Order: sequence, then C-alpha cells, then structure tokens
Amino acid sequence: MDEKSSVADLEPFASWQVRARRHSLWPYGLALVGFVLAFSQLLIRLVQGTGIIDAIWPYAVRSLDWTMMMRGAMGWTFILFSFTVFCGFMFAKLRQDERYSRPINEIGLVVLGLICGFIVIHFAMDVFYLRGAFLILPTYYGCLLVTTLLAIGGLPRLRESSTTPVSKQRVFHLLGVFIAAWMIMPGVPALMGFAPTPPNPPTLGYGSTPGPYETVQFSSPYEMPSEVVSVQGNLEDDIEFSIYYTLPLFPEDTPIDSIPLAVLLHGFGYPDVNAYESWIQHLAAKGIAVAFVQYPSDIRPEGFEDHQVTEQQGMTDFLQHSYRDLAIQAAITHIDETLLGSSRLTQINETLGPIVVDPSTLWSGGHSLGGAYSFLVLDHVLPMGWGSNALVFAPESPAARPLQTELQPDLSLIPDETLVQIGITEDDLSVGLCPAAFHQALFNNLSEERTQVVLVQSDRYGFPRLVASHYLQSEPAHDSLADWGFYRRIDAQADYLVAHSRNDSITADWAFSYMMDETTLTHMGQWSDGMPVLPLKLYNDALSHERFQNCA
Repeated sequence: MDEKSSVADLEPFASWQVRARRHSLWPYGLALVGFVLAFSQLLIRLVQGTGIIDAIWPYAVRSLDWTMMMRGAMGWTFILFSFTVFCGFMFAKLRQDERYSRPINEIGLVVLGLICGFIVIHFAMDVFYLRGAFLILPTYYGCLLVTTLLAIGGLPRLRESSTTPVSKQRVFHLLGVFIAAWMIMPGVPALMGFAPTPPNPPTLGYGSTPGPYETVQFSSPYEMPSEVVSVQGNLEDDIEFSIYYTLPLFPEDTPIDSIPLAVLLHGFGYPDVNAYESWIQHLAAKGIAVAFVQYPSDIRPEGFEDHQVTEQQGMTDFLQHSYRDLAIQAAITHIDETLLGSSRLTQINETLGPIVVDPSTLWSGGHSLGGAYSFLVLDHVLPMGWGSNALVFAPESPAARPLQTELQPDLSLIPDETLVQIGITEDDLSVGLCPAAFHQALFNNLSEERTQVVLVQSDRYGFPRLVASHYLQSEPAHDSLADWGFYRRIDAQADYLVAHSRNDSITADWAFSYMMDETTLTHMGQWSDGMPVLPLKLYNDALSHERFQNCA
C-alpha cells in the first residue's frame, strides 16, 4: 500500500471522527444557546451603554413581580407546579417514540440551558440584592429543572445499562437532579401551606390604610437649568422632569386654613412616582401637601468617567452632585411659585380652595440617593423660612451625601421642634448602614431623643420571608415588613407635623412619644404561630454603637 492510498483509506475514518466530535458537542451547543438566551436582555442593555446595575434591574423587578404573583395566589401556584410536572411526564412519554425523540431532545436542551441561565441570574441577584427574600421562585426553577432533565434524560443513573461505562452526560444529569431537589425542598412547606405566615398589616392606627382623607395627584413640569441640560445623558430622554403634587381632599366645611408641606426625592435612576405611591399616600392622606421631585440621575459632566472618587464620613465627591443640586434648586423654585405663592396652579386652587400650604411646617426626606440629597433641600429652604415651625427630616436607606464644600448644609436654622428619623435596612447591599450613622451626627445640636437611626431587621422565619432590602420603601417591595417597619413611622411623622400645623399639642406629643418609645415603635407583630417578628432597633448615637464601629 502506498502513501496516497493509505491516506485515502483513512479519510472516511477521519471524517467519521469529525462527525462524532460534532455530535458529542451538539448537546452542549444547544444548551449554551438557551443559556445565552437567558442573558439576552442584559447583554443588549450592556451593548446599548447601560451600566451593569441598570442592565440587571429589569431582572430584579421581574423576579419581584413573579414572586408577588406566586405567593399572592398559592392555589394557582400549586396548579402551575402540577401542570409543569404533568408536561414533563408527557414529554418523557412522547420521547419514547423515535419520531419525536430527536426534536424533543434538542428543544429540551435549549430549554435546559435557558432554565440554568435564569437560575444563575437568580442566585447572582440573591447575593447582591434579594438576600434570600424569594422562596417560591427558586422552588419553581428547581421544578422546571428536574422535569426538563427527566423529560430528556429519564431517571437519574450513571450508566445507560449495566454493561455501558459511566458517561459525562449521565454525571451532569444526576448532578442536575440533585441541584433541583436542593432548590425545591426549602419551598415545600410554603407551597403546602405549612410555613408560618407574617402578620397582616395593622388594621387600625399607624400603618393601616392611608387616611383619613382622600387625595388627588397631578404633575407640573419644571424648567431644567441649561447647565444641567448640557450634561444630561440619553437614558432619561422619555422623562419630562416634573413635580408631582399630591393633595388631600377636605370636606367643604373644614375649619382648616393651612396644611404642611412634604418634599420627597426618589432614588438613583428611579424617577417613577408610582414606585413611591404608598409613601406619598400615607403622607398626603394625613393632611399634607406632598411634592414628589423628579431630578435627573443620568448626568455626564466632562471628566466624570476618569474622576477618582473620594469617600469619607458618609460623603462622596462625585462630579454629578453639583448638577443635580442645580436641578433640585430649580424644582424648589417651581414649588415656591406654583404651590406656595399667590399665583399657584389652577388645579391647586380648585382642590384646596382658601386653604394655603404653609412650608414652615415641613417634612423632608427621600430614598437612597434622594435621602442624601434631602440635605440639599434643607440647605436651600431653611433660609426661606421653610421648616421654621416644625421639621421632620426622614431619609430612608440614604446614600452618601455630597462632599464638596459648597454643598455642605447649614443646619443652624432648624427649629426646636425637629425630629430626625433615619431609616436603614439590615440587608441593604446598595448603600450600607454607615452613611445614615454619619448623617445622624450632623444633628448634634439636637437632644439625643430627637435623632434616631431606625434599623429594620430581616426575619426569615416563615413564608413569605421578611427581608429588609434596600428597596423596602418602594412599591415593588411593599409587604408586611414595610407596613410594620416603615409605613407606621411615616404615619406617625405625618401626624406629628399636621398636629403642629393646627397647634394640637396633645396629638403632637402622642405622635412624638409613639416614635420615641421602644415599646410602641419597635414591636413588629407576630408570625401566625405566635412567634414575634424581630423588632426594630433604635440608635440615638449610632456611631458610638458597636454595630457601626467599622464606619469610622
């Protein structure tokens, strides 16, 4: 045999080797297609220039929506689980027919990759955002995983038969079934209705349904300063930056002649009034005019990408701070002209009639970055006489405030009737606990009883789990923990201010005592089996407490 003929004889064998190699890699390729498909929205947003935090945000919101729907209708959820198992069983039976075996295998491998992608996304978000808050969603992912594995691979075993060797595919199959079982087991008591349930929202008093007044809401766009417009990015092009006014509706014969003002700022990248609707309603329904301020988050001044950020004592020197401050100043001017002045908007006149909004009794607060920027609000409005009668300063999960010298607040004008209540959450992985402690220290001219850092603890005892995340105060995360740990405080703060505006010292003292007394404020209700929910923690001098020692 010559060399040429021997090569020719080997060509069919070599071709077979290539085909075999391709065949062995084919299942992994199909699974990879599904895996990448799970990340498609994230990848598209990254390609469009969205930051990683904003790119993954739709996944977090979708997870919240799915979980809320599942745990809000456990009967239908049980039916969904049962239907999923039934479909897996039917596909497994159908796969035994050689006509359908191959397409079912190939479709199943793509679905398997898709499920694995969603599982990876879920656990990544669980580490950075969710902190074990979700139980039913990973249980359902586990159910999908095991039914898909059983549909395309049959019962878990290491060998196809007693005479065949152990294969990598069978090892992965068996490992996948074990992972699915590990994901399913924690959710079984909840799915079957055995797990203790959280307390219902309070039915009376603070934290119950907003009231006693109905409310009306409308928006009023304000003019953005040209310096800000010139450095705005394109991620908020669809937003007409506005003040959303929410006003109480009083009976025609009401003896009220003035009401307090509340200024609420949203978190970074979250200028959605609907995300803070419950917060707004609990303030407005008590008898307060609420101004929800939209300010730009996507600011890109020259050099911001290369700027080396300095962080110290709950402050940062991001270049964006100064531009957002200009926007907030413009918003305050707009509030002064359209809500407080003699030329106020027609809708306000039609709603309030002769009643005026008196900003000398003021609530100022916000969420996350909005909580930090509440200091900017105080710095601008205190010289205008706002908050001179009574003031509640109530940032929630506040981020670091501006470090720049020109943006330091002058708090010397705050009145004696000032209450500082800074809310933080135990599993806040976005801003942490330290900024709140440093923010509290700025009010050292007040007595300790008038400054509180309030920590909402997580309680994973039953189902749904009560996890105090960074988003507790927003609408998507509104649950029993928020009703007891957050909205009760908002009601008490509102009562305190409304009472001061009406010279009602009895109600004002009651609301103040409620917030200062640990026996009333910190109690968080009970699980359905009688176990108390972990109480709130109060710190009058947070920086001196061991929990905040790492902040110094």
